[in-house]
Amino acid sequence: METSLRSLRLLNRLFRKPLGIPFYRSISNTAVQEDASSELVNTFNRDIEAGGVVPVFRRALLFPSRVALQDDVGTYTYARLYQAATSLSKDIAAELLGDTERTISYMCRNDASHVVVQWAIWMTGNIAVPLTPLHPPDMIKYFIMDSSSSLVICSEEYENIIHPVTKELSKPLLITTMEKQEKDLEEKTDLLSEVGHSNKWYGGTDAMLIYTSGTTSKPKGVVWTHGMLSAQIAALHAAWRYSAHDVVLHALPLHHIHGQLNSLNATLAAGAKVRMLASFAAHAVWARLLGGDRDERVSVLHAVPAMYARLLAEYDTMFRDPKTADYVRTTLSSRMRLMCAGSAPLPETLFKRWEEISGIRLLERYGMSEVGMALSNPYRPVEARTVSCVGLPLPGLAARIAKVGTLKPLITVETEAPDMQISLEKLGLTSTKDPEEGSQQDSKETEHEPSDDKSYEGELLLKGPAVFTRYWNRAPNLDSPDFTPDGWFRTGDTASYRDGKFQILGRTSVDIIKTGGYKVSALQVESALLEHPSVQDAAVLGIEDDSYGEIVASVIVLKENTKTLTLKELKDEAGKKLAPYQLPKTMLIVDVMPRNAMGKLDKKLIKKQFGDKLVLKKA
Repeated sequence: METSLRSLRLLNRLFRKPLGIPFYRSISNTAVQEDASSELVNTFNRDIEAGGVVPVFRRALLFPSRVALQDDVGTYTYARLYQAATSLSKDIAAELLGDTERTISYMCRNDASHVVVQWAIWMTGNIAVPLTPLHPPDMIKYFIMDSSSSLVICSEEYENIIHPVTKELSKPLLITTMEKQEKDLEEKTDLLSEVGHSNKWYGGTDAMLIYTSGTTSKPKGVVWTHGMLSAQIAALHAAWRYSAHDVVLHALPLHHIHGQLNSLNATLAAGAKVRMLASFAAHAVWARLLGGDRDERVSVLHAVPAMYARLLAEYDTMFRDPKTADYVRTTLSSRMRLMCAGSAPLPETLFKRWEEISGIRLLERYGMSEVGMALSNPYRPVEARTVSCVGLPLPGLAARIAKVGTLKPLITVETEAPDMQISLEKLGLTSTKDPEEGSQQDSKETEHEPSDDKSYEGELLLKGPAVFTRYWNRAPNLDSPDFTPDGWFRTGDTASYRDGKFQILGRTSVDIIKTGGYKVSALQVESALLEHPSVQDAAVLGIEDDSYGEIVASVIVLKENTKTLTLKELKDEAGKKLAPYQLPKTMLIVDVMPRNAMGKLDKKLIKKQFGDKLVLKKA
């Protein structure tokens, strides 16, 4: 049954509970002591040893008075986010009559509201399904239906997007507001108590669904358990030296694992500070990188190569004066601890130019929705970071190169598991020890089929506790193409291994395009293009591009008696079914396209014939 905003207010009055989330926009002099009670840490670590997991929201109890997040509206301590989530969790529990392990879809701004809603879902023992307004209504409807969501939550500015969908699906809708509830705030104390289930319980339950881009079929919900999330966080903390003193600039979308893991949850689990932007804008990112008081200076940035390309374009416009350029380089090189790039290939020209203007060598890594972060260049020494390579498996992961087709193993590289115990000392909270101390973890190679030149090429397979085990709402299949019989996940990427480094060579399938940090299914785009009344045939290709890695390009055959079609007209129609990043950036109209003996479009030949005419022209 659809629950409107007005009926929700009535329902809340009946239950004598306030509606909305209390967002606290000031930092109080909290009475909670930062002694981060060694007793609490010991309790958490005993639970971890017994197979439990300390969920991210519960780690807030270790550093309640520290600043957790700053957005365009205000600044929030860990205690305030925790209290706000606790308040909302009561409304969620009432809506679901106390049920647990139910899926809850939610659409929030890139600000504190996202954290509060996600934590509240986890506090009630349910599964978070982040949505984005970038997707058209049909895709949002699909995600809510496929995830079997029992409840949908959204910020009030997204009511016009979500309300028609939930009404059609007869799903209850909870709308959060930005109203400050002074009475509720006054009644709160700074004494935090544990809410939610036991750490042992979280050790065996699901945390969230991250939907794939639908590269080979319809998008599938990757099941992230709390254990998987915890293993990923431990690996990133060990490999990239997360510290409670970090200030992480967050400008990534939150329906992707890149924004959920690297910039958000791994940061909050460290007691660090997130500076969250509503969206990526080059001028706003530059302002944050170069500005800020001492305690607000950004030290970490995770971004896709397309973002760095846009920052460079803005740099060339804003910082032409040599003195200004020197200031930018001096400031970045002294402030930035880590700048990561991933989710798409990092062009060598971009890698070198960024180091030239910033003094920072980008750390390129490899990951995907099903595994989070898997391979990474070393944090230290910086000189060992190599362009066009993605390094070695992160702690606790194993990577294998197998022959394409037969999947016969050629070489396996694995690293030791990270320490899952919570250490305030390693986070820089209890001593003067430099949290950056230490070197890259050693890896172990196992050659299954020795190579004379010590180089291997084939399909990349992954395995480990941080790798997913199933898609939501998909029956287990012994013949699943996603896993090998012995449990290795098939990434679908072709990779090489030589000189102690992995390099991603491209997709095993030509129908998967990596563009600006997104993975796009050429088949899905083609299906949408073919719905245009003027289109007879369509082929979608990935064309190499310095800024995006690849762009989505289209080759079109028009229907008879159709004289012309513009790219804008094509995108306007396809945009009803596709997200903006899935739409073609270039288009070529031809009379006929080559096909193979089976009558299928020969994309390799199409790309060979027309690829040079599909390159994105620079402004």
